[in-house]
Amino acid sequence: MLRNLLTTANSRYIDSWVSYQKGINGYSQGLNRMSPKFVNREEKAREITRAALAVFSKKGYSAASMDQIAVAAGIAKGTVYEYFPSKDKLFIAAVMVFVDQFETRMVNQLSGIDDPLIRLFTYIVSNIEFCRKENVAETRILFDLLQQCIIEEGVLYHRRYLIREMMSGSRKMLTDILLEGVSRGTFTPQVARDAEKIAISILAFLDGATLHNLITENYFHIPEQLALTMGAVARLILAAPNGYDVDGLIGEVLEKSSGDESKRQADKRGN
Repeated sequence: MLRNLLTTANSRYIDSWVSYQKGINGYSQGLNRMSPKFVNREEKAREITRAALAVFSKKGYSAASMDQIAVAAGIAKGTVYEYFPSKDKLFIAAVMVFVDQFETRMVNQLSGIDDPLIRLFTYIVSNIEFCRKENVAETRILFDLLQQCIIEEGVLYHRRYLIREMMSGSRKMLTDILLEGVSRGTFTPQVARDAEKIAISILAFLDGATLHNLITENYFHIPEQLALTMGAVARLILAAPNGYDVDGLIGEVLEKSSGDESKRQADKRGN
């Protein structure tokens, strides 16, 4: 999925990823010739990026240092610079890994769900997981990402086109769910005309609900808000609203999501 994102990006996108590509394609070939040890440069670049994501998630962009990332990756700081010449380029690479991991998790959660309405509900609920108190690291990287986009000195302020590219996978995934629902007669034909706009509206609601909930320290009960919104959306787009127990389905999806998240957190603690 990450490779697909790279290959479809435009020229502006490629410019911001030049350091990552150089790392993969042999950025330090002269150094490699001095050492008999074979280095899988693609895997090494990904190891560094994953380590950087862990550090950024814990410290935030401003407080994180290349020294800390090197320690987390188990390599010398000079090696980090061989692959990524600056912290901002490494941050962009780490954010891309974060988005890729989220989309991969989303695909896994949707796998095996055939009904378009349940797929839609599952997508919506899965996108709001940042609100859970146990997801501190994911919440921090999300806020850091937003901050670096908004402030003029931010790493992504003049590169916000990157965010559009990175988020295109999520928009397409949601749009495809809506279109599939239309083709199967679950959603009204009118949905097909504005499928992408509807997808953007749903994502905007999710972004706003997530931020509002986090900023106000869980002032409202997020599952109740989700249930209310999902019910309203469903009744607007369903071809035959009376053919579904909408409230019952919403309750089942919310309950399953809660159980899946508890298991994921338990697995993380076990590892």
